[in-house]
Amino acid sequence: MAAVTAAVILSCDASAVSAQTAPAAAAVPVTNPALPATTNVLPANAVAAPVTPAAATPTPAALRTVDLVIFAGQSNMSGRGGNSKAAPGVPVDTGYEFRIGTCPSGLYPVTEPFGIYSNGYLCDPAVLRSGSLVSAFMNSYYRGCGVPAMGFSAARGGSSIGYWQTAPVQAELISKYDTINAWCTANHVFIRRKYVVWLQGETDGVANIDKETYKTGLVNVFSSLFAKGLEQVFIIPIGQYVGLPGTYDKVRAADMELCASDPRFTLGSDALGQLPPTYIPDGCHYNQSALNMAGSQCGSVAAARSKAIP
Repeated sequence: MAAVTAAVILSCDASAVSAQTAPAAAAVPVTNPALPATTNVLPANAVAAPVTPAAATPTPAALRTVDLVIFAGQSNMSGRGGNSKAAPGVPVDTGYEFRIGTCPSGLYPVTEPFGIYSNGYLCDPAVLRSGSLVSAFMNSYYRGCGVPAMGFSAARGGSSIGYWQTAPVQAELISKYDTINAWCTANHVFIRRKYVVWLQGETDGVANIDKETYKTGLVNVFSSLFAKGLEQVFIIPIGQYVGLPGTYDKVRAADMELCASDPRFTLGSDALGQLPPTYIPDGCHYNQSALNMAGSQCGSVAAARSKAIP
């Protein structure tokens, strides 16, 4: 039997987390590391490629099939109120993290807090991440469609919809999207689907943003990625601001209306909007139980759609 060559999953020193600095003033293109020579022996930390990728039609050279999922938004997407110890584990080969930042670019096992190796405009410092909805999403997604999600963190606390439309942020979003696609092509990883999971709007709710302004802004944020092959944005509407009822109503309504009117946007989960304040210990950040619910529901919705659309 011909030997199978797997793309190397590069290791990262955990000490890099504590060395993370504030985002740079401008997006810096990421240089992919040189590919290792072909070998019949997998590195100790490599993720072995499945013999037959599930539910996909990869190129003949593909060693692994994944679905790209960008987890974007602000602090609740970062997992500011979460708890990594209460997040579910993600079994080997059922989900991956693509890291760009303080680690070399590449695929890694999913661990919480998710996204602590990111940098640039689209990240939160590691100390502000406690545990996210990503692991629950990964497990639910794989159960639903049999293809592992390849997640990438693009969440920044306090970011408004206006922030996401600025030129530096847009340039970084596009650059990192292109880097992921280029790395996968070079390393024989076939991307079957390209999605975003979006959880953002608390800052805009406090600012009393107009519904139409928010909807237009959200479409603008992802217009360039839609032109580059992004297929769908799964929205998890924000929940509530404890003690200030109605603060998030306009943003929540904008999310719902956009999902009803634009087929590129789909409601992934409204769990946060249905949970009582006991799930929000500090008034605005949801705990890990709530994040697990939202992530699991959204993963099921995304998996079902990935099978329904050719």
